[in-house]
Amino acid sequence: MELEQQILTQNECYQEKRPLKPKGVMVHSTGVAQPDPMVFVRRWNGPDVQKCVHAFVGQDRVIQTLPWTVRGWHAGTGTSGRSANDTHLAFECCEPAGHTYQGGEMVGYDVTANQPYFDAIYRNALELTAMLCQMYSLDPLEPGVVICHAEGYDLGNASQHGDVLQWWPKHGVTMDRFREDVARTMEDDTMTQERFDEMMESYLSRRAQLSPSGWSEPAREWAEQRGIVVGDHDGQQNYKAFPTREETVQMLYRFFQTEPAN
Repeated sequence: MELEQQILTQNECYQEKRPLKPKGVMVHSTGVAQPDPMVFVRRWNGPDVQKCVHAFVGQDRVIQTLPWTVRGWHAGTGTSGRSANDTHLAFECCEPAGHTYQGGEMVGYDVTANQPYFDAIYRNALELTAMLCQMYSLDPLEPGVVICHAEGYDLGNASQHGDVLQWWPKHGVTMDRFREDVARTMEDDTMTQERFDEMMESYLSRRAQLSPSGWSEPAREWAEQRGIVVGDHDGQQNYKAFPTREETVQMLYRFFQTEPAN
């Protein structure tokens, strides 16, 4: 699973930053034929968007859109008056192109043609859920821990939506199987120091390659013109990388060498 971070900082849910102590994971699907998760990231990263999840699951990657410990807006309120927003992490699975909806049912969905797409989505959803369950010591086989939106409605803690049971069973997958697969993945994915180091090295490498945000351009130009940020041996500034203390003091040293003291 390739995990990327694109926090929805302009979404009012993020700005509210109500704390969440995760007690479960709720699986959603987007309910629209759009396989590109970045389409949703762009649409939801603004004010007056009354919904927000912790991640979008695409065919080739997972994009985290909320900190795991911030309460999302994804479940609505159930018949019991409770909301899984208060208890569950949530992610949306992006659906493939080529179908429409009528009365909550998929129309024109080609199961055979979409099997490779579904397999990739399922794998990423599985690995993300296993990771979150491990992170917060959750048992996916315990009732009510790993659920979809439709199951949340049946439990009284979510609004009346049918996802993901309008989609996954077309490929022979039930939520019971998903929970079993999550538990099996957690057993097989024993974390060792060597594996952790490899994952961290991969994450830091991928993060360093991300393009800097436009809002920092004036500051970046200022720092580069004064020789405070000079880049690596290939001339790459790697603005999205995390600086070490060694690199931080080097930048401070350059700053005070180039700027007169007050």
